[in-house]
Amino acid sequence: MRALLRNTLTAFVPLGAGLALAPAWAIGCNGAAPLDGRQAIAAALESVDAAEFTDFGRSIWIGTADGATLYDEAPDVPRPAASSIKTAYLVEFFSDRAETLDEPVPGAVDVVGNPDHPAIVHFDADTQAEIKEHLETADARTVGRHMIRGTGVSNPVYNAAANLVTAFLGGPPELTARIQARHPDYAGIDSRRYMLAARDVTGDNTATAGSLAAVLAAVARGDVPGVSAETHAAMRDILYLEDTGDGRHFYKGGSLNSNPITRVLSGYYAVPGEPAGRALVYAFMAEIPGPESVAPGDLEAGDAGRRLQDHLEDLRAAALPAARQWLDSREGSE
Repeated sequence: MRALLRNTLTAFVPLGAGLALAPAWAIGCNGAAPLDGRQAIAAALESVDAAEFTDFGRSIWIGTADGATLYDEAPDVPRPAASSIKTAYLVEFFSDRAETLDEPVPGAVDVVGNPDHPAIVHFDADTQAEIKEHLETADARTVGRHMIRGTGVSNPVYNAAANLVTAFLGGPPELTARIQARHPDYAGIDSRRYMLAARDVTGDNTATAGSLAAVLAAVARGDVPGVSAETHAAMRDILYLEDTGDGRHFYKGGSLNSNPITRVLSGYYAVPGEPAGRALVYAFMAEIPGPESVAPGDLEAGDAGRRLQDHLEDLRAAALPAARQWLDSREGSE
């Protein structure tokens, strides 16, 4: 049996000396009946200690790109999305610019060159100049890459790229309407503010784990409504993170260190040669009210955020191997 994601994740089933390897779904507790797949994933998640968090909210969706749910937990609860919402932004932006991905974004200078525009007014003058330098004449493909990956640019430029996209598409309310009109499964995604703007004025950007997973699943399958095969390929090229021993990893995370402190992991693993619908899709979302929600209580927000990030990565490392084992067992059964 293939070991899942051995380059980035660890297996969750400990093996004692002399024990034969068995998939988690086949192992009972103290001689009890074998766990089914969902129970095995739940058991894997429960094996990750969350005791250091005194106040903790999380949502999880794990399944396949063809829509099969392997495990979900509060999948319809809106939570702060941070940068994970940018996957949906990328879909709308590249759909709009499909024929002109290698041309500059029309009107970009009216956004990044206007110090009073709501997309950049919250940055200081030096940062605004940096944003203008990187984005004023950048083609749409480059803006999309800056927005998703942020490689080679500062964090303000990474987020201002999303703000340029938001402004180009009409601002947060219009962008929300576009996303939600694309497919009913995206209705849990709400853009209410520009990136790095105050979270308590117009409201936070939120998503549900189920809606984030639905967008990623459609990108993996290549059938986002109204989007061409070439545009899907362009989006996947940007969302691609790394090759692992068990597939190609496409990913978009998110983090916020203001209250509520937020971390999001979302993505999918596609195994070359397998049907696109069999890609393993996941979304893990978590939030805590502040640093005081993590023991010890004298942590800075950044330290609390890093602990929350580590915890979500541990949850992913525990759950996805169980999900893949179950998936493999179902595919191999008659």
